[in-house]
Amino acid sequence: MVQTAPEVSAHIGELRAALLRQRLRLFRQVTRLEDDLRWLDEDVEPETVEEGQEEMIAQLLAGLDDRSGAEIAAIDGALDRLDRGEYGICGNCGRPIPLARLQAMPTAELCLNCARQREAGPRA
Repeated sequence: MVQTAPEVSAHIGELRAALLRQRLRLFRQVTRLEDDLRWLDEDVEPETVEEGQEEMIAQLLAGLDDRSGAEIAAIDGALDRLDRGEYGICGNCGRPIPLARLQAMPTAELCLNCARQREAGPRA
């Protein structure tokens, strides 16, 4: 089993706390968005122009809700890697992910080189 890098191990508590704070913030945001969507659904017979605006707002809120769901899933994945002792290890090359990257992006699964390669995609 791959073990968390020693540089990261010294900061596991603060990284876990940051992940949990972010997760709580996102759950609160999703709850507010769901309340807003319910309010739009309950609105009674709006004017035609208002209806179009409300529909556009509802689509925007639903998109934000999907993005929040993806962020929560990424946080849950990071917490799972923490529990398995694999946090801070690149899921592609197996090298340690630098602490600075994890502090900036606690859900990072890849080192910067592997993330850049993935973003670049296959070369033609």
